[in-house]
Amino acid sequence: MRERLQDLPAHPDVPALLQPGVPGQAHPGELRDLLAAAVGALALLGVLVVLPGLPIPPAIPLAQRFAVLANRRVVAMVAFMLLASGGSIMVYTYTATVLGQIAHIHGTGLAAALLAWGVGGIFGSFGSGWLTDRLGAARTLTVAIALLVVTLAALTVCTSMVLVIVVMVLNGAAGWAVATPNNHRLTALAPTLPSVVISFNSSGIYLGQALGAALGGILVDHGVTARALCLTGVAIALAAAAVHALIPRPAPES
Repeated sequence: MRERLQDLPAHPDVPALLQPGVPGQAHPGELRDLLAAAVGALALLGVLVVLPGLPIPPAIPLAQRFAVLANRRVVAMVAFMLLASGGSIMVYTYTATVLGQIAHIHGTGLAAALLAWGVGGIFGSFGSGWLTDRLGAARTLTVAIALLVVTLAALTVCTSMVLVIVVMVLNGAAGWAVATPNNHRLTALAPTLPSVVISFNSSGIYLGQALGAALGGILVDHGVTARALCLTGVAIALAAAAVHALIPRPAPES
């Protein structure tokens, strides 16, 4: 179990210093905890200083929250988010296995690849909002999911460090570029309940990540090769693309 845990890469929502299998594990436990606490304190200070006070909105009854799911487009958009997240995170969770088997990358090289993925995620998160403002949510999502499919497939043939870094940057950008435009089109469907539809989108993200990581673990435990794992991610991303293509586009304003 310990060896398996050490093969897992860092997750974007958990500080790297708290996770096994990443450079932070080399620090003594006390220093690791202090560094994590310092980062948390700095983040809290930033929230207190930068964010203005916001009024607390009135409570929304549970029945009204779930009523938005009567709109099949909302359900389809959340399903798209679940599939896109699942396909991306399934492969990312086992990056050490994938890069180790295919490109024979370990140690420092693996850390560099994970860093590249994170840098790509930053550009994907911010860039997707910029693209949504200019291209619209649907087109931005088409670009993002297409890039996710291509990069997951590309991981099956990348055997050099340079190519791996390029693909990991693009894969991170693609994986992180879907949430913002999907939130945009969900809030357009329920403009009076934006927090509700965004919460459903977040649920789709985290459920997809949980299912994707679990499926990846099952496949790895059953001896599936790294290339087959990536191709499974491609299949899930293609399913997300199919759902995206079937969602009716809003009629243009006259």
